[in-house]
Amino acid sequence: MQMVEIILVLLFGLCFGSFATLAIYRLPRGDGIVAGRSRCPNCLTSLAARDLIPVLSWLLQKGRCRYCKTHFSSRYPLIELATASLFIITYLMHGISLASVLLMLMSVPLIVMVMVDLEHMIIPDEVHLALLVLALGYHAVVGTPPGSVALGFVVMLGVGLSLHYGYYYLRGRDGLGYGDVKFFTIAGIWLGLYPILPFLFLAGGFGVLTGLLWRVLGKGELFPFAPSLALALWVCVQFPELVNIMLYIDNIQ
Repeated sequence: MQMVEIILVLLFGLCFGSFATLAIYRLPRGDGIVAGRSRCPNCLTSLAARDLIPVLSWLLQKGRCRYCKTHFSSRYPLIELATASLFIITYLMHGISLASVLLMLMSVPLIVMVMVDLEHMIIPDEVHLALLVLALGYHAVVGTPPGSVALGFVVMLGVGLSLHYGYYYLRGRDGLGYGDVKFFTIAGIWLGLYPILPFLFLAGGFGVLTGLLWRVLGKGELFPFAPSLALALWVCVQFPELVNIMLYIDNIQ
């Protein structure tokens, strides 16, 4: 029975991974993600259903458009597989329930956020809205006390604004963008009050690594912070035991 569930979760994840690739392409261009059929970006031919099977279509067509033979990036199947992998990890951690489905779906806007920020240095508002709706739905299902959610929101809004204006005051230029500030507030809604310190610790650590890698690659001093924020939030939400361990160690110290 578990193998059947894993296969269903895998297929579920691949389908939403395909949706994520669509959103990654359309959102930065201001295109609607539900309006209009998928098209080849080169010849603009509408793609048939057989052209849109996650991973399989890319493999069968050898990574090319069926109509104009333009090469499609391997990032499409890789994003689909990454999304499916996160869905399966969530299933293995939390089983099957309405709450775990919402945790699976959380991975989709986070992946979109990471890829768009890496390519365009922005976080679309649609990502924030999707994460907000999922967070509120999740807390309603698991019965999180509203006070904890409200405190998380207020504290993380304050942290985000402090980092944004503090960096500008010290360096004379923007550091943490408004998109990142918005994400901080959404993260506060997801986390509540107590996991905030582990989240900030992880986000800072991932950010340092990302910044170093960005410089090694010769991409300049300003680097996208969204990947670090997304990974830190995903880890804190998916692995609450890790958060408890980090808080316990901090209390001992």
